[in-house]
Amino acid sequence: MTAIATPSTARVLDLGALSTGTVVEARRKNEVHYRGCVEDTAPGLGVVWIRDDMAGHRAILHLDEYSIWHVAA
Repeated sequence: MTAIATPSTARVLDLGALSTGTVVEARRKNEVHYRGCVEDTAPGLGVVWIRDDMAGHRAILHLDEYSIWHVAA
């Protein structure tokens, strides 16, 4: 599923900077595939888990597959 990218976002390069409840988007080729709140992170593995707002399920996102963007409130 894709959606339009949110205009006020900043790319996340350090997953350790994310905390539970932070709203993020996961993009591939500038298309949003997931958007939701962070539930957990594993910075050493390059992985973040979110509760996806678009599909309503939990998603695991890997930095090798997606660019992660912080969505400003």
